[in-house]
Amino acid sequence: MINAASHIAWFAPVILLTVWTLGLLVAEAFVSLTPRQVAWLAFIGLAWTGLLTLCFDTTTTLFWSNLCKWDGAAKFFNLFFVATAMLVIWMGDEVQEPVSHGGGEFVILPLFTTIGLMLLAMANDFMLLFVALELVTISFYILVAYQRRSLPALEAGIKYLILGGLSSAFLVMGIAYIYGLAGTTRFDALSRELTFYMPLGISFGLLMVLIGIGFKIAMVPFHIWAPDVYEGAPNSITAFLSVGSKAGGLIILMRVALSVFGHPDATVIWVPVLTVAAILSLLLGNLAAIPQRNLKRLLGYSSIGHTGFILVAVIGAVPILASAPHPGEPGFYSADLITGQIAVSVYLVSYLLATFTAFIVLAVLNRRLPGLEVHHLAGLSQRSPLLSAAFALSLISLAGVPPLSGFIAKLMVVLVAWNRGLYSLLFFTIFAAVAALYYYLGPIKAMYWSEPLDDTPIRVNLPTTIVLSILIFLLIFTGFWAQSMTGLVNSSNLAQAATVHATTAVAFKQ
Repeated sequence: MINAASHIAWFAPVILLTVWTLGLLVAEAFVSLTPRQVAWLAFIGLAWTGLLTLCFDTTTTLFWSNLCKWDGAAKFFNLFFVATAMLVIWMGDEVQEPVSHGGGEFVILPLFTTIGLMLLAMANDFMLLFVALELVTISFYILVAYQRRSLPALEAGIKYLILGGLSSAFLVMGIAYIYGLAGTTRFDALSRELTFYMPLGISFGLLMVLIGIGFKIAMVPFHIWAPDVYEGAPNSITAFLSVGSKAGGLIILMRVALSVFGHPDATVIWVPVLTVAAILSLLLGNLAAIPQRNLKRLLGYSSIGHTGFILVAVIGAVPILASAPHPGEPGFYSADLITGQIAVSVYLVSYLLATFTAFIVLAVLNRRLPGLEVHHLAGLSQRSPLLSAAFALSLISLAGVPPLSGFIAKLMVVLVAWNRGLYSLLFFTIFAAVAALYYYLGPIKAMYWSEPLDDTPIRVNLPTTIVLSILIFLLIFTGFWAQSMTGLVNSSNLAQAATVHATTAVAFKQ
C-alpha cells in the first residue's frame, strides 16, 4: 500500500486519468482512430487508474492546503466511479446503437465526468466541490443531448441544461452565504468554527447548497428533470446519470452531513428537512412509477424512489449530540452512525449492479423491438431467455426481494432507521418497498405470462452474454452472502473495521 508523502502524490489517480484523457482527445483528433479503438484505450486508462487507486492506503489525510481529503470513503468512491465509467464505455461501444457522428468524443466525455466525480469524492472545500461538480454537469449536458438529430434527446438536453444551471446558481449562492458569514468554505474548518453557535445565515446558505445537491441526486422536489432526461438520453448515459451522478451527489451530502450538519443547531433544522425530502422521494418516486408504461421513465421514477431510501441511511449517519459537548469528544459517534455510512455504500453497490443490468438489456432491446414500452416485452422469455432473466432479476433486486443484493441494501436501510429510532421514516420505507413491488412485477408479467408479438429469436453476442452473466452472478451472490457486500465496503476502511463487523454481525443474526 502506498502512503503518499507528498501532497501531489494523493492526486496520482486523478492526474493519471486526466493526462490519459487529454492524450486520447488529442490522438483522436489527429490520428484516424475508430470509436472502438478509442473505447479500448479509454478502458485501459480506467483500468490503470483503478489499479493505482487500489495501491493507496486509507489513512485519513488532508492535503493541498486542506482543500482535499483522502480517506476510506474517497478510495471507495473513486473505485466505484472508475467501475461505473468502465461499464458505461463498454456499454456505449458494445451494446447500444452507435452514434451517427463523433463517436470518439462520446467515449472520451465520460472520462472527464469520471475525473470530476473522483475530485468530488476527495473534496473538503465547497469551492473544489463546485468546480468538480461543474466538470461533471457540463459533461452530462453534452452527453445527454449528444444524439442531436433525436427530438427526445434535444428536449432532455434542454431541460437538463436549464434546471442544472438553476441548481448551480443555488449552490453558488449558498457557498457565498457560508463564506461571507463563516470566513471559510472548508468542511473541517466550518465544523470547528460552528461548534457552539450556527448563525441563521449559514443555515440559509446550507439550505441552498442542499437544493443544488438535491438536483444531482433527483431528490423531491428537485426531481422533475429525471424522467424526461432518462427517456431522451442514450441508454449508457442514462445508466451513468442514474448511478454516477447520484453517487457523486451523495458523497457530497455525506461529507457535509458528517461535518457541518453534525452541529447540534444544524441537526435540529436539517434532520427534519432531510426527513421530509426522504418521505416525499419515497412516496412520489414509487407511486408515480406505477402508471408508467415506458420502461426508461419507469426506471426514472424508480430512481427518485431509491434516492428516498438512500436519504434514510444518510439521515441515520448524521451525528446527533448525546452527552459530549462538541464533536471532538468521545461519545459523539456511535455504531449506528457508522452503520448509516455503510448502508449508503452498500446500497449504491447494489444499485449499480441492478441498474446496469437493466439498462444493458434495454440497450439490446432498443435495437430489436419497436419500442421500450411494457407491452413490447410480451413473450420476451421465449425470444431470449438470457435477456428476460437478466431484466427480471434486476427488477427483483431493485424491488428488494430476497435473495438478491437489493434485499440486503434495503434491509440495512431498515435497520438504520430502526436503530436510530426513525420510526416515521421506517413506516414510509416499508410502504414504498411494498408499492415498488407492483410496478416492478408488471414488466416481469409481460415477459413471462404474455404471448410474444414476434416469434423471432433475439440473439445476444458473446461479450454481452459474458457481462450479463457476471452481473447476474453478482446480484445473486451478494444476496446469498451478505457479508460480501459489507466486506467490500470495509476493505476501504470506510469506518472502523471492528465496529462495523460487530454491528453487521448483530444485524444479520437478528
